Amino acid sequence: MGEIGLEPRRSRKRHKKASHVHIWAIVILMFIAAALLAAYHFEVLPFAREQPGTDIPGNGVGTGQVEEGHGDEGQGTADPVEQTGLACIEQALSARGLYVTMDVFGTPSRFTDVITFIRSNPGLNCLVVDVKDNNGRVPCEAEGIGSKAASYDHFSALVNVLNQEGYYLIARIVAFQDPYLAMAAPEQAIRNADGTLWRDRDGRLWLNPYDKRNWEFVKDVSLWAVEMGFHEIQLDYVRFPDSAQGLEKKGVLMPGHEEYESRGDAIAAFLEYMGEALKDKAYLSADVFGFVTIAQDDMGIGQRLEQLTGLVDFICPMVYPSHYYNPGIYGFEVPEKHPYEVVYNAMEEALTRTQGLRGKVRPWLQDFSMRYKYGPEEVQGQINAVFEHGIYTYMLWNPANVYTKNVDYVPDI
Repeated sequence: MGEIGLEPRRSRKRHKKASHVHIWAIVILMFIAAALLAAYHFEVLPFAREQPGTDIPGNGVGTGQVEEGHGDEGQGTADPVEQTGLACIEQALSARGLYVTMDVFGTPSRFTDVITFIRSNPGLNCLVVDVKDNNGRVPCEAEGIGSKAASYDHFSALVNVLNQEGYYLIARIVAFQDPYLAMAAPEQAIRNADGTLWRDRDGRLWLNPYDKRNWEFVKDVSLWAVEMGFHEIQLDYVRFPDSAQGLEKKGVLMPGHEEYESRGDAIAAFLEYMGEALKDKAYLSADVFGFVTIAQDDMGIGQRLEQLTGLVDFICPMVYPSHYYNPGIYGFEVPEKHPYEVVYNAMEEALTRTQGLRGKVRPWLQDFSMRYKYGPEEVQGQINAVFEHGIYTYMLWNPANVYTKNVDYVPDI
């Protein structure tokens, strides 16, 4: 009240203008405060929050435990061995995750939608995040990592926040499809006889899976992801190109092939190398084609189910029904229209063939549409097929990171 007479000569117009400035300043401050509060609430800033409720059956968030009855049959649990630095095996065996691209994870406004979806759907407790994607990118610059760096400098901080919340975090690292490194170090890539870079039928560049320099590079990226706080390293494209069968004998340059009897032996040696590097630090998993549960050989790409499962903690067949193109598979003219049956049969084969081996089965399921529209019924059918086999861990793939609502992610089966 005493401040009214401080400027007795101020005109009415100037006083009105000052009031408007004051009001706009308050509005801007309120907007900033609201934005910060929202960012904090949805975990897109590196602020630690109190963990969410842990009384949701099967949620696994913050508890590291599996709901009663989920984990003690089917695949079961590994022998209880204390391993420094590893997440508890029960948490890994009950991880139910969504795939998140590097760009979505690194963009707060987009990641908010994903984390809100997870929080709204009890049972989802895991994220599979690109740390090296199909373009050869990594989230940000890191010492000793010569990849193309995006500008997501808060990446590690967000991983830390999600870690504190109790989510199980998997780093997806694309191993041998890497156009950036292939261009930067062509001597480490698959090349034509004249030295030019070889491309697959889709025009993509590949690193030479025989070259141990590439092994070391993938190892370095993986250990960097572990330092960020990821619990598991998932290697994708851990194979030879599917359009490159027999190229070693046709003049295509892949130095090192003479050391191995088969491509499968080379991929197995690479996974053994990665397993040693990650020992006592993180779990190791490998993405494989869904057809590995059917094929008895390595399909010319170095992926034979039994050979690889013995070298990883989790084997992850991509049993997307839309990818079973051939009529007649599992007795269906159009397998894509029978998601429950396709996944059920694939899990039956996978468990039978991997029984007694080190790796547990954690499938990739389809939450996207190709020739046939997928909705809640199709996604639910796949999850039910997995649970009916005593497998309580799975991952959903949608390249746009938009996932289906009205699905029971922990069905009572």
